[in-house]
Amino acid sequence: MNGTLVIARKEIRQLFASPIAYVALAMFFLIAGFLFFSLINLYTTQVLQLQGTPPPDFNPTRIIFSPLFQDVSFVLILLVPVLTMRLVSEEDRAHTMELLATSPVTNTAIILGKYVAALVLYLVLLAVSAYMPLSLAVIGRLDWGLLGASYLGLLLLGASFLAIGLFASTLNENQIVSAAIGFSLLLLFWVLGFAQQATGSVTQQILSSLSVATHFTTFAGGTVDTQDVLFFLSLVGFFLFLGVLALESRKWR
Repeated sequence: MNGTLVIARKEIRQLFASPIAYVALAMFFLIAGFLFFSLINLYTTQVLQLQGTPPPDFNPTRIIFSPLFQDVSFVLILLVPVLTMRLVSEEDRAHTMELLATSPVTNTAIILGKYVAALVLYLVLLAVSAYMPLSLAVIGRLDWGLLGASYLGLLLLGASFLAIGLFASTLNENQIVSAAIGFSLLLLFWVLGFAQQATGSVTQQILSSLSVATHFTTFAGGTVDTQDVLFFLSLVGFFLFLGVLALESRKWR
């Protein structure tokens, strides 16, 4: 545990000192902000068209934030590989991975420490993004249950994406190649939800169960399902395990 914390503190300092992280976060908030205000404009237009008391099922939170979080989840496919591409690849490029490998820190502690650092950065991103619902809460009532489920879904989705991106970073010392591998893996897990529509029933169920889009949609709809939570946690554990194996395999090269 001490080794994990040491690595995590080191990586957190490097992440927040890296201009790439700030550029990626700035791009995320630029895109998310544009989508947010576009959906507010759409909601305002719908309210004006009603010309009276809105129906009981007219939920502003669902109209604005459900599609917003769906779009943001796809933006993470582009963002996460940029944030994770340097986690191990940079160590390889700078030839400092050999020092870590010979230090009294296990490969598991290295992977977990780097993952914790990336997760802290992602939590900061989610915390700052809370300005969107809070800005509307001042002038109206929101469905906090739906928002809570959606943010839990974003947390689990981002956690699984970070694990996949970290694994991709262990496969190549070139950061661009690592980002490309991470993007390809994330996109694969995303499009499985679309591929299921053109297949038979059995294959359809298998592909649907492996699609991150399918599992996240449940959260974005305001429902927390244990199966979806377990899916994302299993994805995190599986790819962190693969990351440890990737580091272990270097001893035999």
